[in-house]
Amino acid sequence: MKNILKTAALCMGLISLVACEKDEEKATLNADAKIEASLSTDNVVLTQGTASQTALTVSWETKNLNINLAPKYTVNFVRKDGKKEKSISVEKSPLAITGKELNDYLISDLEITAGTTTEVTVAVRLVLSDQRNFSSEHKLKVTPFLDEIKPSDWGVVGDDTGWGSKPDIKMWKEGDVLVAYATLNAGGIKFRKDNSWNGPEYGGSNGKLVPKGDNIAVLAGTYKITFNEKALTYSIEKYSWGLIGNGAKGWGDNDDIAMTYEGSTNSWVVKNVTLVDGEIKFRLNHSWGTNFGADSTDNPATALSGKLKDSGNNIKVSAGTYNVSFSFDVKTKEGTYKIEKL
Repeated sequence: MKNILKTAALCMGLISLVACEKDEEKATLNADAKIEASLSTDNVVLTQGTASQTALTVSWETKNLNINLAPKYTVNFVRKDGKKEKSISVEKSPLAITGKELNDYLISDLEITAGTTTEVTVAVRLVLSDQRNFSSEHKLKVTPFLDEIKPSDWGVVGDDTGWGSKPDIKMWKEGDVLVAYATLNAGGIKFRKDNSWNGPEYGGSNGKLVPKGDNIAVLAGTYKITFNEKALTYSIEKYSWGLIGNGAKGWGDNDDIAMTYEGSTNSWVVKNVTLVDGEIKFRLNHSWGTNFGADSTDNPATALSGKLKDSGNNIKVSAGTYNVSFSFDVKTKEGTYKIEKL
């Protein structure tokens, strides 16, 4: 009986050894294993008119890998000086990138100036461990465009614009409505098209509009004004973004530095602002109910540009004069910021 057990144990050991050897063989890379990538073009000139079309396709093939693992890849765009990089995780080839996506990578992540032609490196990487990784790189000439948003034909006219003696306050498309952000004195407003009294114009009250209706009364303040041309409705709400922190004027209730809406870039800006050594954030309507900080593992964040998130970390600044801007998506509550020293 003992001999039978010993024989069985020996057989099991041999089977395990063979199985281990087979598994080890499956995880052994060939010496000539490699990844080969290709680009659909080596020169991309991006335009706003073709932003929704595929601008670049990155394809690759892994050869002689000889492992039973599902490989995962990253496609990386690296600025010429190597100081900025955008990495995209993908599971299989190819990766098609639209003009808008590529433009965002170049301007927001690599911080390449719109309208300038430069060279970036596109690298497809396969990382298996800290010791083993593969990469295939290609040079790509790129020219990004300035992604400007054009105002609508509609504007806000009223006491603050001299009822037409000054340009109307521009309105910008935001979903199904048009939006204007403005600081107004007490008085009245209306909505009109093409800066002219010869075309459509609306007034009204209590959120309802009628053609050539009464002036809409407003109190002094900073507002978000919406206009729905189809439903003939409007809204006016207190709305002001401010820069706050001990790197600016302080953390107090009234220490916010007012920011101005820049519709062409859908961003809030404050220019030529003097900052001191300290930290800053962005908040809405002088309240911490809605505030944005850096989407960073560092607290405070030290990067002068990057991603924002709701209630994110403070951003560290040093003494100097700056242009500060941020933009965000109202629905996702995500965005980016930039602090540019002058």
